[in-house]
Formats: sequence, structure tokens, C-alpha cells
Amino acid sequence: MPEPTRRGLKRSLTAILIISWIALFLWAFPSVRVGVRFAVLNALGFGAALAGKDVPEEIALSEFKPVSVMVPVSETIPQQPRYPVVEFHGHIFPTYTGDLDADLAQCRTALFVNLALRTTTSDGYAKLQQGRPQKTIVHFPGWNYARLKEVNDASGVAQMASDLEALAKAGIKGVKLWKNLGLGQKKPDGTFYAIDDPIFEPLWDVAARYDLIIAIHTADPPAFFGKADGTNERFEELSHHPEWSFVKGPTFDEVLAQRDRLFERRRDVRFVALHFGELAHDLKRAAALLDRHPNVWVDTAQRIDELGRQPKAARAFFIKYQDRILYGTDGLPDYEKVRIYWRFFETDDEYFDYYPPHKARKGLWKISGIALPDDVLRKLYYLNALRLIGVSEAEFLRNDPLQRK
Repeated sequence: MPEPTRRGLKRSLTAILIISWIALFLWAFPSVRVGVRFAVLNALGFGAALAGKDVPEEIALSEFKPVSVMVPVSETIPQQPRYPVVEFHGHIFPTYTGDLDADLAQCRTALFVNLALRTTTSDGYAKLQQGRPQKTIVHFPGWNYARLKEVNDASGVAQMASDLEALAKAGIKGVKLWKNLGLGQKKPDGTFYAIDDPIFEPLWDVAARYDLIIAIHTADPPAFFGKADGTNERFEELSHHPEWSFVKGPTFDEVLAQRDRLFERRRDVRFVALHFGELAHDLKRAAALLDRHPNVWVDTAQRIDELGRQPKAARAFFIKYQDRILYGTDGLPDYEKVRIYWRFFETDDEYFDYYPPHKARKGLWKISGIALPDDVLRKLYYLNALRLIGVSEAEFLRNDPLQRK
């Protein structure tokens, strides 16, 4: 090949290489890619009239509130639950000023378990009972951790046990334990007290002696224990509530292991593992929990968002473990919220929101109903709770708001 031709070819290849690198560099910009696609559409004769360049490249996650265009084949939103309910996971907050009787009646709640963990002494329990209808409200107070601030050792725990025994003698049915046991309460050396720490054995002895039910909230969804980044399916929720992150503390599996060791060691105590035992996202593991620990029940509070993502598996689980699951929704009686629970339990509706309009979503998904059989529904709504608490069905049904009208 003549030298001039060789030099010309080399210059051409160099130019092509430079142009290619420039093109690749420009292609990295979304605006360039969009411009090329519009140019192709124009070349094909579609023109810009069929597409809008005003579509933003990105928006804030807080502004992303998609409205589904799917038209459901079935949409059944119950006005009332099929049976009266025992709300096993309720909270009457000090700031509440509503008409509790009316709110309970609207939700057809014939018995409301108030998990009042901040009530820790018999005097506090007596005040809590004042002005509340005793036939429809059952209060579960908490442990008196203030004793550990006075004496942070076994003698402080002995005082806690004494306070608990006084509450038991005052007639409490159970106790609410929050996730600060395992994730908050610290020893003098700065480490966390483990849920199964032997130092608390006197409290479990009181629970066994008086047959108290222990409603225990151990953790939060596993996503709260992971890094809050683009791979976390609850990133939006954590961005609004960064204080809910436990990424710097014990792991999710560590605190559940502590809890499960306690369940095994104290088979003489009945436990309700709240929030579906923290395992609504992993039904195989939830099944293993109930199989291994006959002294444990679970409730449904704040977990239909997880259960409704795999409705077939959830329905099979509810039927198999129909004697071990309690109805709970978490919080005050909230008609718009609990109707979603009824829809989930009673219908086979598909792809609906798990949260009411006045509540925030937890993740970008929807749920489907599990259409439980009537006999399973009765156990879930009230029979299991009555057997656990020790209330007769006849007495309970007399308090059914529909029967009292």
C-alpha cells in the first residue's frame, strides 16, 4: 500500500476512534439519549406530537404517588367485620380525646386490649382504669424499667418483679414488652440487655406464677436493620423516620434469637409475639416459630402489608395455624384502617392499598385478600383471644356493638 494511502487510512481510523469516544461520552447523558430517540421518531414520521419532551428525567420519591389505572374485577370493601372482634393490639394514647365507646362500636370491637407499656405500677394501673369501660377494655401494663435507673443490677430487677406482682394481684391479664428490651435498655457497661438475660428471671417467675400473657414486640421489619439506600424497599419510610433505623445496633437475627431462646426456656409462660412474630415476610420461618414453641401466638398488627404480598401462602398459613393467630391492628380504633384489614381477611380482592388515605405507605406495593373460611375467621377475630385471656364467648357476644344497638 502506498505511503500516502496508509497515512490517510490511519488519519481516518483515528478520526473514527475520536468520534466514537465522543459519541460514547455524550450517550452517557440521558438528555442526549432522549434527543436521539426523538430524532428517530421524527424520521419514522411520528413527529413530536405523540410524545412530550416535558417528561422529567427524575422526581423526588416523596412526590411519586402513582395512581393505578387497573380496573378491578372484584372490589368488596366491608362496612363491618363478619363477626365482632377482639382488638388484641390496641393503644389508648394519653392525647386521645375522642368518644371511645363510639369509636369501638363503629369498628365492631367488643373487647379492646390496650397495650399500655408506660403504666408500670399498681397506682398507675388504678388511674388507667378510671373512666374506661371495664367490660370492653383490658389493659396490659409494662415493666418498671425506672427501677434500673435507681439500682442497675439484680436488686433493681427484684424491685421490678415486686411491682409486677403488685399489678398481677390488682388483676392484670398480661404485660406489654416493647422492643427497648433488646434494642434500648442498657447495662452499666453500655451494652444492651439481651431479651433472654438471666437477670430478668424473677419477672418471668411472676408471669408464670400468675399466668400472665406476655405481649412482646421484639423488632421491626428487616429492612429497618439494613442500610438505607436504593436497594432498601422501605427507603421512603426510613427517609421520613430515620430514627426507626437499627443499622448500628444488634442485628435482626440476633434479637430474634434472644427472644426464641427465652420462649424455649420459659415454656411455662404464654407469649404473644406481636407483629406476626416479626416474620410476616418469611412464612416458613414463622411456621417454624409456632411449631417449635407451643406457648407462642402471633398477632396481625401492622403486617397485612407483608402478608398480602403472597396471599396464597398467607391463606394456607392462616388455615394451618388457625388456633395461634390473633386479630390486631395497632393503635386506636380507626375505621378507615380496620376496613382494610377486614377486606384482606374476608375477601379475595386483588391489588389494593394496605393503608388508608390518611396514613403513609410503607413500600411501593399493593396487596390481595386471603378470603378466610368462616370458622377460621371466627377464631382470628375473637375466639383465640377469648381463650387466651379467659373470657367466655357468651359474655363477649353480649358486648357485640351490633347486638347492643
